Amino acid sequence: MTERMLDDILTATSFAPDAADGPLPDRAQVVVVGGGIAGSSIAYHLTGLGITDVVLLERARIASGTSWHAAGLVARVRGSHPMTELANYGVDLYRGLAEETGVDVHFRPTGSLTLAENGGRMTELRYAAAIARHHGTEARLLEPDEVPEIWPLISTDGLVGALLQPGDGTVNPGYAALALAKGAHDRGATIREGVRVEALFLDGRAIKGVRSDRGDVEAETVVVACGLWTRDIAATVGVPVPLYAAEHVHVSTEPIEGAHDLLPLVRGLDGSFYARHHAGGLMIGAFEPNGRPRSIASIPEDWAFGEFGPDWEHFAQTRATATRRIPVLEDAAFTRFLRAPESFTPDVNFCLGETAEVRNLFVAAGFNSQGIIYSPGAGRALAEWIREGAPTFDASEVDLRRFATSQANERYLHERTKEALGRLYAMHWPNLQASTARGIRRSPLYDRLATAGACFGELTQWERPMWFAPSSVRPEYEYSFGRQNWFPYAAEEHRATREAVALFDLSSFAKIEVTGAEAVRLLQRVCTNDLDVGVGRLVYTLFLNLRGGIENDGTVARLAADRFLVITPTATQHRTLEWLRAEADGMAASIDDVTSALATIALMGPGSRSLLGRLTGADLSNEGFPFFSAQEIQVTSAPVLAIRASFVGELGWELYVPSEFAVHVYDEIVEAGMGFGLRHAGYHALDSLRIEKGFVHVGHDVGPTDDPFSAGLGHVVKLGKDFVGAEAARRAKATPGSHRLVSLTLEDPEPVLLHGESVIADGKVVGTVMSAAYAHTIGAAVGLAMVEASVVSDQEAPVQVDIAGEMVKAKLSVGPLHDPSGARMRA
Repeated sequence: MTERMLDDILTATSFAPDAADGPLPDRAQVVVVGGGIAGSSIAYHLTGLGITDVVLLERARIASGTSWHAAGLVARVRGSHPMTELANYGVDLYRGLAEETGVDVHFRPTGSLTLAENGGRMTELRYAAAIARHHGTEARLLEPDEVPEIWPLISTDGLVGALLQPGDGTVNPGYAALALAKGAHDRGATIREGVRVEALFLDGRAIKGVRSDRGDVEAETVVVACGLWTRDIAATVGVPVPLYAAEHVHVSTEPIEGAHDLLPLVRGLDGSFYARHHAGGLMIGAFEPNGRPRSIASIPEDWAFGEFGPDWEHFAQTRATATRRIPVLEDAAFTRFLRAPESFTPDVNFCLGETAEVRNLFVAAGFNSQGIIYSPGAGRALAEWIREGAPTFDASEVDLRRFATSQANERYLHERTKEALGRLYAMHWPNLQASTARGIRRSPLYDRLATAGACFGELTQWERPMWFAPSSVRPEYEYSFGRQNWFPYAAEEHRATREAVALFDLSSFAKIEVTGAEAVRLLQRVCTNDLDVGVGRLVYTLFLNLRGGIENDGTVARLAADRFLVITPTATQHRTLEWLRAEADGMAASIDDVTSALATIALMGPGSRSLLGRLTGADLSNEGFPFFSAQEIQVTSAPVLAIRASFVGELGWELYVPSEFAVHVYDEIVEAGMGFGLRHAGYHALDSLRIEKGFVHVGHDVGPTDDPFSAGLGHVVKLGKDFVGAEAARRAKATPGSHRLVSLTLEDPEPVLLHGESVIADGKVVGTVMSAAYAHTIGAAVGLAMVEASVVSDQEAPVQVDIAGEMVKAKLSVGPLHDPSGARMRA
């Protein structure tokens, strides 16, 4: 869409006369910063919920930042179920927008054709087809010779197959943003263009409003949805938003015979290109692996409908692969080269939701060139989040709070964004690791673990040992959708934990110290379990949102009457810290992040007591050191907080060691462990061990829309006390949910489970595999699955699992698959 086209539309819309020149309101219930597709969608959906005191502020013109130059591709099926639900909604919304708003968004139900040039890609498409089946969306796998029937201009040389999705389509992206803005205006929203928001301002930890070049607007809620400018606006109140701009390119040809407006859009993933009809010709776009980051400083302040100009040299490789697949491009005349910025995130999932630092400040940005696909669904989801005070869909993979604050570092983002652009079309292998911006955040044991053969994976910048290779094997992933190269080594780590003793480095786990006269009051407020326990006791607990959904979990050790250590998963460090700080506001309690101060060495397995006993004089017997307790002890020459707990279902201790002592303690353990069969173990083994035991991983197995009772965690919810989400939890217990989390085992020992597979009973979808691993104790792939309560019984229930189109028999089980009584942990 061009600026002239926008002018034509604005002239015909009801909000055009006052959009730029009307007075700026002094206050509003909600201010949305950014008039692109995301901001317009949020305003549209807020007004649809009856929240009409909405002011949308746009620095230039509606859609003028990045939305206007998007390719306009819309799709129903994405790589996960929550994202598919968001995308599906968008297609349906676009289909009816013209009738509702009077703005023709040029929706065309073209369908899409995704090509595969190798077996791995074809398997990926089979998984995509399985997600489509789960959601009742039409998708058909094609043989190579069927492709020209759908797309006559394609060469099938080198193709191994394709996936046809008739429900996909295209829209005019600028008109789509404009239609949503007009719909919001028609329902009562105020829209002001030409207003540059320069900063946000606060009242304590809560948002107070926005500061613009035309004055301040106070607001109860502010949403920052201004694309690549979001990071800088949020930073004015200390909120980190890890996104960064990269150049995105698409070129257009003169009319080509055979190109028409219902020609399916094509994704040539293995060639890093897409193709769609455009003005009688073709538009060819690139998601090349060598992306070009762009700093905000390199983009003019008055950027609107801007472009960087052609760069045919950089586009040459994509042009060559596209021409190989679409030979008519060889002689086609290119009439337009568009190169302009879009924003990307470190994990190529967008940023959505309330910020951790500031109450009632929300973000919707970093859509990774998929804003047209996701913004309708994301806008609806965020509007509901604002109204309800908590997510109404599983936001785990896009929740802004999943990132570490350090991931907003500009140098890190610049380096990672080189890779992020191409990750959209790169192979989406299981366990795929980033190759850029690595080695930034390391445990004190990193060098020792590397020497021991660790293959590292990254999470929130932490380098974590995923598996250990023997000396004859390079510690590098060899990706596939089946058993990857680390499978036999992780199996040995798993068995060592069950049969002898294994060492895990868990230093990346978040560790927050809570102290003060009101420390126990604070934790009683935020935790579902009872934290007013004796000194030395350990408590497993959940953290709920206002709707009673599970936001987080962790263990809390009471170290003194006024001192606690809160331990939560790696990816929740930012969330945990700020959650506690927010709830502690006004209390006599201090919140300190001690994650970096304490390395964590876990010794797990039936031999752990004997091994640790060689290094300490502490009494490690059941009487002297009971299960789920904590003690400060000496291990060799170092002070250590030892916690007797287990995420693997075996006897074990977690040793919290001051970082300066960590290498010493590690060396002593390894030396003493030679006589006990000690083996290093990584996170793949940890995952298979915990799934066998039925231990829940928040963010994978359950999330912000799941109540504790459906998750089988009702035993850690003490309804007799007041805590965040207590009223909702009481309602959930009184009215059982429709689904329940259970264990699942494949009957065939050969297939592997990933996650997201459909669970089938009597020919219909009844659930989803949430997380999975190969259970080496049992000898089969297992998982935790969220299934309809009606199919769950105390006896094993026969079901099937759709694994990329192969129906594999499985059994559901209530309770753990390994050591149901928990006797081994308490031995």
